Amino acid sequence: MPDLTHERFNEAVVAHVPIAIEAQEALAQVVDLNGAYQADIEQGVVTIAGRPLRVVLLGTVSKATSTWLWSWANPGFAPTLPAIAPVRRVAELAGPWGLWEFGDSQFGLAGVLDTGLGAGASVAFVAAPVVGATAFYSADYGAGIAYFGVVDPAVPRPPAQGVTFARRIMAAVDLQPGNPRAQVLTYAAVHDLRVTGDDRQLKVHIGPDVLSVLFDELGGIATISGTLSSGSGQSSGGFGRPL
Repeated sequence: MPDLTHERFNEAVVAHVPIAIEAQEALAQVVDLNGAYQADIEQGVVTIAGRPLRVVLLGTVSKATSTWLWSWANPGFAPTLPAIAPVRRVAELAGPWGLWEFGDSQFGLAGVLDTGLGAGASVAFVAAPVVGATAFYSADYGAGIAYFGVVDPAVPRPPAQGVTFARRIMAAVDLQPGNPRAQVLTYAAVHDLRVTGDDRQLKVHIGPDVLSVLFDELGGIATISGTLSSGSGQSSGGFGRPL
């Protein structure tokens, strides 16, 4: 029997916060997230404030029971739909990642870490990169909330940049402290960045820039420093970000 607590999943939530912040900022630059929406699951399109976007349906949350239901397990949708089929990839990673929530068709959200947007949003932003989605969009339909992964070319994942790296990581640490090392490693993994280092220091290679993250004895971030190339828009040299 799996350990039916959300401890390991909550670790994944914390680790994905930098990517989630970056992704939602990118989505907000394309559409008015406070605008009205229309969803067409058959076509895999959500129109937000008049702007249509290609999406996949990650899952839904019932307000009555506070449970998450993966879209591939929802009897109301054909599992072969283009907006549904890619989400099966999440279930395939339940074992390798040690996240039983990815494999169960439905589970309660009590105990899932809420970073400020609801526990359902936490599930959505951990799952979104797995299915190739840049960001997630939540749509209240009365009895529940549907969570979509945005896969539209109009919302590309912002490229990692040396000049913004420290801000991305520290914003995540400020919002959800606990495991900054995992946040750095997850951000690098999603962006396919090379990382070198040891327990006390990680060096993240972003194009010609190398950013060094130094950890203190308690595992917190002591400094983020490095050199920025002239192409980054800032002069070459070092910079630091002490806590």
